[in-house]
Amino acid sequence: MAGIRDVARLAGVSTATVTRALRDEPSVAPKTKERVRAAALRLDYVPSAAARALSQGHSTLLGLFVPDIVNPFYAEVAQGMEDRAAEARFHCVIASSHLNRERERQLLTSLQDGTLAGLAATTVGTDEAFTQALSAMPGPLVLVDRRPRGLKAPLVRTDNRKVTREAIRGLFEMGHTRIAMISGPQDFDTACQRLSGFRMAHRDAGVRVTEQLVRHGHLGETGGHQAMTELLAMDPRPTAVFCFNNLVTVGALKAIREAGLAIPADISLLAFDDMSLFPLVDPPITAIAQPAYEMGRAAAEILLRQLAGETGIDDRVLPATLIPRASLGPPR
Repeated sequence: MAGIRDVARLAGVSTATVTRALRDEPSVAPKTKERVRAAALRLDYVPSAAARALSQGHSTLLGLFVPDIVNPFYAEVAQGMEDRAAEARFHCVIASSHLNRERERQLLTSLQDGTLAGLAATTVGTDEAFTQALSAMPGPLVLVDRRPRGLKAPLVRTDNRKVTREAIRGLFEMGHTRIAMISGPQDFDTACQRLSGFRMAHRDAGVRVTEQLVRHGHLGETGGHQAMTELLAMDPRPTAVFCFNNLVTVGALKAIREAGLAIPADISLLAFDDMSLFPLVDPPITAIAQPAYEMGRAAAEILLRQLAGETGIDDRVLPATLIPRASLGPPR
C-alpha cells in the first residue's frame, strides 16, 4: 500500500503539504491540492483515518444529520461532505428529521449502534435531554451551522452576526428605517446571532428596533408566508424585510406577490442563504450566501482528523458573502 511519502514524491511536494492538501486547508493553493489528490488517487493512497478504521475492523461510514434535506443549503452541505469523505475512502449516509424534533430523537437513537464512524449534525432539538443524547453518540461528532446549548463539539459555521450587521447597515444607507426581520426559533444560536447583527446595525444607525417588526420561530416556507402576511397588514408597514433563511424568503415572496406589491418599489427583500431560484425570479433576490459546499467539506475533514486521533480541534468559521441583485432599493 502506498504511503504519504510516495504521494509527496509523485506530486512534487513535502509530506506536510500532502497532509494539508488532503485536509483541504486554505493555506494550500488549489492547483497544488488538485495535484496531490491526483497523486493520491493514482497510487490508491488511503489516508490515515481510513487506514486506521479498516485495520481495526471499524466502520468507514460517516453520517450527516440535517433538519430538512429539501433545503438547498443542506443539499450542498451534503455534497461537500460526500466529496471530502470519498477522497479519504469513506462513505456517507444522510438522515433528515424534516424539522420534527421527535423524529430527530428517534433517528438519533437508531444511530447509536456503532454503525457510523462519525457524525456531522445540524439539529432542531435544543433541550438538555436531546443534547445529552447527541453527546452519547459513539465516535467523533462535528456540528454544522449551529450548536445546541451546552454541547461541546467542533462547529463549522459562518460569521452570522458580522455579515448580517453589514447587510442591514446597507439598508440604512439606502434610507430605510422600518426594517422587519422574520427570524428563526429563539433557541437556535444562528437565529440569535443573526438577530444580534440586525440589532447592532440599528444601533450603528442610531435607530431603535421596532419589536413588532421582528417575528420569531420561522424555518420554512409556510412560516415565512404567515409572518410576511402579518407584517404587510401593519400600518405603516415595513419598507424592507430580512429573512432568516432561503425557504422563509420564498414564503415571504409569495405573500408580497399576493398583496399585489412590487419589489423593491414597495418593499425591499433580503435573504440569508442563497439558492438557485433567487437569480431567476423577477426581480432577482439579494442574498447572503453561505459557503455550504465548503462547510460540508470542512465537517468531513474535522471528522477524519478526529478519527486519525487528533484532539482539541477548534471551530471553523467560514466567510459568508452578500450577493447584490435587484430586490433592494430606497424606500418611497
